[in-house]
This record gives sequence, structure tokens and C-alpha cells, in this order.
Amino acid sequence: MKKSMVMYPILLILVAGCQNKETRAALDEVQARSEVEEQNKALVEKYLQTWNSQNFQIMDECLDDAFTIYVPSNTGQPMLLERSKEWIDGIFAAWPDIHYEIQDMLADNDRVCVRWTCTATYYPDPDDPATAKEITGSAIELFRVVNGKITEERTETDLQGWRQQMGQ
Repeated sequence: MKKSMVMYPILLILVAGCQNKETRAALDEVQARSEVEEQNKALVEKYLQTWNSQNFQIMDECLDDAFTIYVPSNTGQPMLLERSKEWIDGIFAAWPDIHYEIQDMLADNDRVCVRWTCTATYYPDPDDPATAKEITGSAIELFRVVNGKITEERTETDLQGWRQQMGQ
């Protein structure tokens, strides 16, 4: 009887110790995942802010060499890094004052979802500033981040709404 009374607390301590290790390991895993998700969100925010500064050098720091963007409402075909830069440059040329605001941002593992709005001035006749129209737009984007670089961007936007504002 004395032996079991001594062994019971030791057994409880061992069981509790194992559970604490498992709990601690699970907590460490959640914390590590949360830290990666926060890093991924910061990277995506930095990338989206480069759209406001129109700074390709900083944009390059954010994007993986295998970066691919999908904008089915606009281009229909996935664009690799160099083609996406040409497309983005075209946006900057068309709307030099375009400005993006992040409204919502969520992260889960290697994915970051963003809802943004933007404003820009559209000039139907570039030679006549009086024709300028302010337009607004929005989109929801899903990014994939691998090893600290954005590898994929998927954009859904109301292209028809943009076109209507431009009178097209």
C-alpha cells in the first residue's frame, strides 16, 4: 500500500509532465504559425504599398522569381513576373495618381487575403484636363507566400464597374 501511495503521485507528475510537454509543443507551433502569418501580412502590405509609390525596386524585393498573377476579369491568362510588371506599368501610365487603401487583411498559413479600395483620375482625353474623372475601385486578392516571397497573386475585381465609370 505504501508503495502505491508513493507511486501514484509520481505517476501523476509524469502524466502531467507529458501533457504539459504536448501542450507546450502545440502552443509553440501555434505561436510560430502566428509569427509567420504576421510576417506574410507585413510582406503583402509592403508589396501593396509599392503600388502607391510605384517603386518597382521595392516590389522586386517582395516577389519571387516564379511570381504569377491571375486577374481573370482583365487578362484572362496568368502573367509571369516580367509580363505582370508590364501590365502594372500600364496601370501606372493610365492612372498616375492611383492610390490603394487596404480595408481588410487576413492570413492563414501561407495565404494572405486582402480587400482593398483605390481611387484614381481617369483622363478620357489626355490633352484636355477638363475631361478628368475620379474613379474608384475595389478588389479582393489572395496571395501565396513561400520562403518570405510572394509567389502568387489572385485578383477578383469589378472590371465592369471600372469600365462604367470610365464611360466604356
